[in-house]
Amino acid sequence: MSGQRLRVGVVGAGNIASIAQLPSLVARDDVELRALVTRRDDPEPLMRRWGFQRAHGTVDAMLDREELDAVFILTPRSEHVHAAKSALAAGVDVFCEKPLATRLDDAEMLERIASEHDRVLMVGFNRRFAPVYESGRSAFAADGATFCVAQKNRAGSEYRATFENAIHMIDLLRWYCGGEPIEVTARAAGVDPWQEDGLAALIHFDNGHTGVLMAARNAGNWGEKLDAYGDGVSAEISAPDTARITRDGVTTIREMTPEAYGWATATHTLGFAGAVDHFLQRVRDRQEPLTSGREAVKTQALLERILSAAGLPTEEQAGREWSSHAKK
Repeated sequence: MSGQRLRVGVVGAGNIASIAQLPSLVARDDVELRALVTRRDDPEPLMRRWGFQRAHGTVDAMLDREELDAVFILTPRSEHVHAAKSALAAGVDVFCEKPLATRLDDAEMLERIASEHDRVLMVGFNRRFAPVYESGRSAFAADGATFCVAQKNRAGSEYRATFENAIHMIDLLRWYCGGEPIEVTARAAGVDPWQEDGLAALIHFDNGHTGVLMAARNAGNWGEKLDAYGDGVSAEISAPDTARITRDGVTTIREMTPEAYGWATATHTLGFAGAVDHFLQRVRDRQEPLTSGREAVKTQALLERILSAAGLPTEEQAGREWSSHAKK
């Protein structure tokens, strides 16, 4: 496949897709946007905007009629399973927005199908590809940081805030701390278990490392940061702009200012572009992605343990869904 243009299909072109993945795809000259799956009665504006050759009403119709190398699934999470299962079974590599599924057993099933069909399956945990988080993680050895505190606070709550949003920080805690979780305690705030005001968790890993999650949805403003410590190193990350790494009393500061980072947008600073590039490289070289289906299953398993420990439901509430990736 080296040197050939990758034939790509995209399922969903809503708000997040338009901000995050689609700008990265159209910027590449080795990608051919072959097809779009959309609910719109008139898909022409979307096709013209992004350069799609054809539009289809369903995933199955697209897979039946197109020759594709990869599919990007950028829909609400309730639609991930059918689209990913169909694409993987058709022999197409899949990039799926997080979380991979609404249920852990479905996520495990998708990972198993990808393995059986020798397909690349990657989940969009883009924070691992954000320059500031990459800089912080690289300051520690392979076994990770001894202590890590990850916070994602945001004014206002919404349906399944921890499941949809704080899962990024749970994935970062796994990546930074290493090991597998052996003990989880958690507390939630708020009266609606599906629309919690926030959640805090303490996670002990089998390598002796400890992670702390804080996700306050009743905060005064948006804020995302991570502090990690171990082996004489401190990493202080203020996303998406600053990484402060201190080793032996010497601090190195990396700032993603517009001047220093080429007037970068959130597409780059929060790792969306890096995730897209990483997936497409894995499609070409057939190696396992950093945020593979296998990794995504482990993150979702830890998420379920945190929700259960906090007394929150792990299932979806009938008739409700989070619409940040609303399909268009």
